[in-house]
Amino acid sequence: MKEFSDSPLLRFFTPAHRRAVDEHLLRDEATAKLIQEAEKVLDQLIKKAPNHNQKRNIRRKHKQYTIRLKVNHKYIKLNMNDTKYSVSPIHKRVTIICYRKYVKSKNGVGFCKEASIHYIKDGRSHLRSIRDSSSFHGLFFRIHRLDEAFVHGSSDAKGSLELLSVQEERLQSTKSENLGHLIEESKRYFDSVIHFSLDPLIENRLNRLVTQIAKIVPDFDLLDYEEKHIVRRMLKEDVPKLLNTYLSLSTKNQLNQKDNIFVALSKMELTIIDFQNILEKARVERMNHLIRLQELRYNREKP
Repeated sequence: MKEFSDSPLLRFFTPAHRRAVDEHLLRDEATAKLIQEAEKVLDQLIKKAPNHNQKRNIRRKHKQYTIRLKVNHKYIKLNMNDTKYSVSPIHKRVTIICYRKYVKSKNGVGFCKEASIHYIKDGRSHLRSIRDSSSFHGLFFRIHRLDEAFVHGSSDAKGSLELLSVQEERLQSTKSENLGHLIEESKRYFDSVIHFSLDPLIENRLNRLVTQIAKIVPDFDLLDYEEKHIVRRMLKEDVPKLLNTYLSLSTKNQLNQKDNIFVALSKMELTIIDFQNILEKARVERMNHLIRLQELRYNREKP
């Protein structure tokens, strides 16, 4: 079924607004900056949100982009536009419209009415869906947190846990096997976790783990199948499940389990360090092989 859903034939018959955007079009620095700034706007509003419904309109204007956020009693709407001065390879207009949770919901969060990107490429206008794009998962998470905050206040732990579970499911469903992309998606998940006032020791260990994993990205293909599987599973399943379960505990039980969480994350980090050593040995062996090869090719006997 997966092969059929990804087939060119099915994509041909899929309406343009439902076709997923190509992720490589969103990997440039300017687009990443635009998404980060939109996330900051949402974070600021979440922190200042009252515990009652209120209409809000926010606009952030920059030389290279414009961000507009509209909150009313029916929906939350986010628009992000590149200006003509943007240095992004593709100029785009992003629109996200989500119903408020109490109006229309799905899987415990406000139903997404529209999530689209318009852009110009090769002189042609394109319309694609960003609903399942890993680059925008952090924005969707914050929009749903904002929805909760405008009803229950910014400290609604139960609602935030539901949203974090959605974020976990999105991380686990990430199709990309590229380690760099998985790390980016994991960072977005960890950013969401930080909103729960995570213990500094655990937060530091998470950051160290991501840093160590990033070190093996260049030579990741040198690891064997099982080692690659362990790293991917760690990012997509092991860490999110561990943290979600930990955060669902009461404050008392979190204190009791803090040391166990710290030890579990430390063991993961040590595993990654072992893989780094394996890769270093592989690099040394490859270097020795190349030296021997050059000696055979260019060794000239003296007359």
